[in-house]
Amino acid sequence: MSQTSSKGKQILLSCVSLVYLIIIGAIGVLSSLYTVSIPNKPILIVTLSLIGLLVISAMIYSRNHFITKFSCMLLLPCLLPTILLNFHEWALIVPLAVTCLLMFFFSGVAETPKTIFGTVYLLLYVLGSLGFFMAASLFSTASVSTTLESRVSDSGSYRYSLVNTEDSSGGSTKIEISPNDMDINFSVISFLAEGYERTVYIERPVQTEISIEWKTVSRQEVSSELNEISDKVTIDLPRETKASLGYSENADVYLRDLSDNTLSSLGVPEQTDVLYLNGQPCFRSYVAILEDYFSSSERVSSVF
Repeated sequence: MSQTSSKGKQILLSCVSLVYLIIIGAIGVLSSLYTVSIPNKPILIVTLSLIGLLVISAMIYSRNHFITKFSCMLLLPCLLPTILLNFHEWALIVPLAVTCLLMFFFSGVAETPKTIFGTVYLLLYVLGSLGFFMAASLFSTASVSTTLESRVSDSGSYRYSLVNTEDSSGGSTKIEISPNDMDINFSVISFLAEGYERTVYIERPVQTEISIEWKTVSRQEVSSELNEISDKVTIDLPRETKASLGYSENADVYLRDLSDNTLSSLGVPEQTDVLYLNGQPCFRSYVAILEDYFSSSERVSSVF
């Protein structure tokens, strides 16, 4: 009975190493799709260190179990994307790297396989880092972009970023809108969604006097404003939405033909966010929702 209980504990504790492997892999994947943000680096270091101690303790007890051996041997290659994509975030990299190295060396895998895999992983890190930074330098530009300010809309659904870019042509000023409700937030680390940015204003050279303000405007008021501009304002609805309203794929959908009830059914809330630049609207969430600005199919992801 005691032998069965001991085997059960080993299996349970070996799963801790497997879970840690999954977490390391998940951080690498998230790092390629999101921007890592660490609000409090000392707390993150302490948290990751404590988790690492618990995982190492569980690993030592079950070091000879197959699941533990398998997990420990895969930790280092799974950690590589996290290191390359977050090279400036040492508060994240160091605790994870130390834990993965200790688990690799203290696992129950025989010394010969450790030596072979260790050599392969060392080459992987050297060549992978060299290739990554060469590609990064190849795709990098001479311009330097600085985010001057960022503010979330009243509903919390959107945020704008005011970005100044310095280059040899006098630079430029632009305003980018991105969704604010697609981030993944934990207490010690956040993953900010990227690739959804939509430029709503750009001007050369760099502008020094810009007034930006979020306002909440009713759905009916936005409809009236747009129809006053022209009775031929068209909305580029997604194909599926057009089909649900009885339009063909290539048909023009005029805003004047969409009733307030139809707009509501299409997801436009009663109160909408509008971004004003120097007193003029440059972004309406009303239109963004209808035209599905921030669809995942429109996302542009880049690791450089």
